[in-house]
Amino acid sequence: MKAFPKTSLFLTTYNWPKALNLCLQSVLKQTVLPNEVIIADDGSGDETKKLIETFQKYFPIPLHHVWQEDNGFRINAARNLALKKAAFPYIIQIDGDVILDPHFVEDHLSFAKEGRLLAGRRLRIDQYSTASFCKDGCSAGLKSKRNRMLAILHHQLLYKSTSVKGVRGCNMSYWKGDAHKVNGYDEAWTGKGPDDKEFAIRMSYAGIKVFNLKFYALQHHLHHGEEGLLNNYKLNQEYFGETVKKRLTKCKQGLEILK
Repeated sequence: MKAFPKTSLFLTTYNWPKALNLCLQSVLKQTVLPNEVIIADDGSGDETKKLIETFQKYFPIPLHHVWQEDNGFRINAARNLALKKAAFPYIIQIDGDVILDPHFVEDHLSFAKEGRLLAGRRLRIDQYSTASFCKDGCSAGLKSKRNRMLAILHHQLLYKSTSVKGVRGCNMSYWKGDAHKVNGYDEAWTGKGPDDKEFAIRMSYAGIKVFNLKFYALQHHLHHGEEGLLNNYKLNQEYFGETVKKRLTKCKQGLEILK
């Protein structure tokens, strides 16, 4: 059996404790647990804090909560907080509004290899089912669409990719050292934008290969709106275009402030 790397799983959250509850429950059901979980909080209030404290009482692995002041949508800064906190060499990155397939962590670790960034997919949960799960605090009845035979075939034929088109910040994994190599996430970004793809494409320019985990590492994404998140979207697209044009490998305002 392959020896898995020591792993920090981190997730981002903001003022949606019902979704976070479902997400953490799905972490507990993993066939292989990470070595720690870090909740990167973009300024949530007391309800989220109390939920996390409740989970910490019985969570079988360390459950950390890193928090920053609520000053707009600053997910990249929250992600960098988690990367700085991470105690282990391999990072699995998700969001706090997803429900993980039980094999999610195991699938990521099974394909972890030096020089790789793994990009997984998500399955959308409709508005009605989202409301039902959040109300009940349980996702019982949610069926996995994981297909191991299709996954094996896909791995053999199409696994490697040079594109970051399918990269999503809610389902990816990589080595912490590689994240430091590109200076982490760009904290100059605020609001919604292709921040995950910008991070991944800097990785690719630095020599890290992007691999597609289609049919593996599945997750279900809870339905939500994006009101107030798109205010800087055009500017963030321009940031992304600048990274592509100059083939940048590092951002100036990341894990370290570069001159």
